[in-house]
Amino acid sequence: MNFAASLANGLKSENLRTFVYDKIQEQFDGDFNFLYYTEKTSPIGGPNSKSITFEEALFGNQNNFKVNNSNLDFDPLMQVALRGADEDLVAMNEVGEGIPVFYISPNQDLEENPIVPVFYASGEIGEWNIQNVPDNPVLVVSLNERLVKVSRGQNLKIALNDCIGESDPYFSDETDDYYFYDDYYCGSTSGGGGSGDTGGTGGNSGCDRDMNSNWDRIDRVRFITMKNLKDAEEWVHGAPEVYFIIFTGSSQSHLAQIRKSIPEVDRSKWKDCGIFSCNTEWVFPSNLEVFNWEKMAYSQIITIQWYERDPGDSETRQTEISYKDPITGITYTEKETVTISNNDEDLDMTFVEYCHDATGSDARVHTTGKIEFVLRVD
Repeated sequence: MNFAASLANGLKSENLRTFVYDKIQEQFDGDFNFLYYTEKTSPIGGPNSKSITFEEALFGNQNNFKVNNSNLDFDPLMQVALRGADEDLVAMNEVGEGIPVFYISPNQDLEENPIVPVFYASGEIGEWNIQNVPDNPVLVVSLNERLVKVSRGQNLKIALNDCIGESDPYFSDETDDYYFYDDYYCGSTSGGGGSGDTGGTGGNSGCDRDMNSNWDRIDRVRFITMKNLKDAEEWVHGAPEVYFIIFTGSSQSHLAQIRKSIPEVDRSKWKDCGIFSCNTEWVFPSNLEVFNWEKMAYSQIITIQWYERDPGDSETRQTEISYKDPITGITYTEKETVTISNNDEDLDMTFVEYCHDATGSDARVHTTGKIEFVLRVD
C-alpha cells in the first residue's frame, strides 16, 4: 500500500508517467506490466539520461509524500500493471495524470471480499469493487503471476519436469531465481513427454493413434462460459495463466505426470466481444506437443487435470481417479499426488481414451465442465 500511494502521487510528474507507460508497453512477460524490483534503478528520463531513478522519483524525498518511513524492501514479484477493458489498453498511447492506482493484496480473497483500495494523485483514497470493470484504464499494484520463484539449491524436480533445468532465470535476487512460468511448466517445449518404452503400439489397430506416429498436441482450448473465464481470472489480473497435468499411467516416475502450460496470449484472445455481449473464444497454441502416446509405455486412458495458475505457497494435493478400462471393462482407482500453488484455480479434469478421434474434422472436443480442448495427432 505504501508503494501504491507513492506511485499515485508520483504520477503528477510527466517524466514518471512516460516511464511507467513505456515499461508497461515492453510487456516483458507478454502482459501489460513490469516489475518494480528489476526497474527501480532505471533512470526515468531514459537510459542515456542522468535523471533520477524510478526508486528515487518515488521515495527520494519523503517530505514530498504523504506516506513516510516507507519500507522499501518490497516483494521482488511486485508489479505495476495496466488494466481495464481490453480494447482500451491496446488503444492507449500514454498514462494520464489522473489515472488511479489500485492495490491488490496477495493475502486478500477477492471472491469473499472484492473491495480494494484505490489511490489518487490528489492524495485521496477510495475503494473499488473489482467485480466491476472501470470505464477507463487503471494501474494495479499486485504480485506477478507469470514468474515462479525457485530457491537456489532447491531440487528442481519440484516442478516435476526438467524444463527449468534447461532454462535461464529471468532474474535472481540474493536467495532465489525467478523463471517464466511457461519454462517452469514446459509451455513451449516438447521436453518431459518422451516415450519410456519402444515396444510398439500394440493392442487393437484402427484407432487414429495407431495410424499416426506423431506426438499428441493441444490443438485448441477455451473456457466454456464467460463466467468460467471470470472465475478463473478476474480482469484485474490480466490474461489467465492456464496449465494442465496429464496422468499418463506410465510406470516410470518421470513420465507418470506431464505438465504443460498454454503459451501466454492477451486476455482479449480468450473472448470475442460484440456491442452487447461477450463469448469465449478458442485459443490455438502453436504446436504445443504433449507426449507420444504409445500404449505399451502408457495406459489406454489418460487423465488431464487443468488449472489456472495464481502465485502462493507450494501445496501437495492428493487426487483419487477412477475409470473403466475400455478394453477389459475393469474399473481402476488410483491416487495421484501433485504439487501446485495453494491459490491455483481448479478447472477440473477429464479422461481421454487412446481410441478417441484425434485427427481431421472429427477430432474429439474434450471437456472438464469448465474448460474444453482438442487433443490431436495429425
